[in-house]
Amino acid sequence: MALPTKQYGLILPQKKGGSKTAILPKPSVFGDDSDDETSVGETLQKEAIKKKMMKQTRLEMQKALEQDSTVYDYDAVYEDMQKQKHESNKKVLEGADKRPKYIHQLMKAVEERKKEQERRDERKIQKEREAEGEKFADKEAYVTSAYKKKLEEQKEEEERERRQAEIEEPVE
Repeated sequence: MALPTKQYGLILPQKKGGSKTAILPKPSVFGDDSDDETSVGETLQKEAIKKKMMKQTRLEMQKALEQDSTVYDYDAVYEDMQKQKHESNKKVLEGADKRPKYIHQLMKAVEERKKEQERRDERKIQKEREAEGEKFADKEAYVTSAYKKKLEEQKEEEERERRQAEIEEPVE
């Protein structure tokens, strides 16, 4: 019977012959806390090593404190950092322009729309007057000075827009 060409799952290579290697015991997941009892000598050695490390650590801490008394003063350093950050934020906020950035553009657009709406209204009124024809031709027309001024401003605005359009128009 032939071996299948496709194999599925975990495929471990099998060693043919050769010497057996010594299987090392796997370390415990729980570290030194195993069910195996350790001898008193091993326990004493571990405790001695821990005490030595603690003593060495204490000596290093004392040396560091002798060199700089604020070496372990983490809270003061953190508070200083927060103060600096807060002060820099204040400076940025005070120096910033508190006026809106784009409101002038919006106001300009609103003015343009108002002018365009007034032009539409004027054209509409003019068409209505033409539709009335000679119905009110015999009556006097009263025009206030404010209305005259408004009409004059509209004419000037239309003239400015026409000139601007001519300037922007590419010359061939």
